[in-house]
Amino acid sequence: MFSPRVWRGLALGLVLGLLAAGTPALSQPFPNRPIEFVVPFAAGGGSDLMARAIAKTIADERLLPVPLIISNRPGGSGAVGWAYVLGKRGDPYFLSTVSGSFWTTPLVLQAPFTYKDFTPVAGIARDTFLFVVRTESTYRTLREIVEVSRRTPELISVGGSAAASDDRVATGLFQRAANIRLNFIPFGGSGPALTAMLGGHISSTWLNPGEGLEQIKAGKVRALGVTSPERLGILPDVPTFREMGHDVVWEMFRGVVMAPGVPVETVRYINDVFQRMCRSTRWQKDYIEPNILLPACQGPEEFARTLESVHERYRRVFQELGVIR
Repeated sequence: MFSPRVWRGLALGLVLGLLAAGTPALSQPFPNRPIEFVVPFAAGGGSDLMARAIAKTIADERLLPVPLIISNRPGGSGAVGWAYVLGKRGDPYFLSTVSGSFWTTPLVLQAPFTYKDFTPVAGIARDTFLFVVRTESTYRTLREIVEVSRRTPELISVGGSAAASDDRVATGLFQRAANIRLNFIPFGGSGPALTAMLGGHISSTWLNPGEGLEQIKAGKVRALGVTSPERLGILPDVPTFREMGHDVVWEMFRGVVMAPGVPVETVRYINDVFQRMCRSTRWQKDYIEPNILLPACQGPEEFARTLESVHERYRRVFQELGVIR
């Protein structure tokens, strides 16, 4: 029989041995390698713009000791990218953007996940939508779009970032409000939809103001309407749908999530980084203001409540539009 002192010595030696041999991560505080920032859509869209702005601001402000590596993983209305992050359970080295399809894809396409499966990190901003056509288009007003669509249903094609997206919601709201039928065509992101429209393959598309502003300034597209309650100060000549007689008001929430099952302390760490980023002047000047967004800066608990309330809003609208039962 060993004495109590010997037992204590053996136990201490065993613990120290396990710490040294079996848990090397404890000697390497998080984060100690690059973090993959997954964008579940193609480059050029609103989610991609947000992710790249986040990575740049965090790097410029030196808020993380490691880089955020942007990884575009489009497909399945965002399902491919989010499923990829979902498969990284417990791994804190994966982040993903949140946009409308984060809620709508599970609702409409029955993806094998919901917003509840991810770890909320931060709410970032609220965004709105522009209905745009090519500058060369013969359609110059929403009224003309409505008149043509009533004479020839589905003649006018409308591009969108995904089959289950805010673009689909906005198209449905517009059709219902104006009593018309449009031909909605989904793409793998707003960027490809814009490219298709500029190439003359579709009649129109939806863009967030941040996506469309430079295109408007360059004379490539013409915005016929905006889904905000009031005209945007930076685009004072673009009418709202509501003032054109169509009750179409819609905003999208943007944020960031992590894989499920990640350690609580890493969530706190990453959230602290995002809170400092949100409060920086650089973030306001380089992303929020140029992209005509309303800032949010929500932490994990508040963002979790937002995820639930926004899910309910999409569910209700899709039921009203007859998209889901």
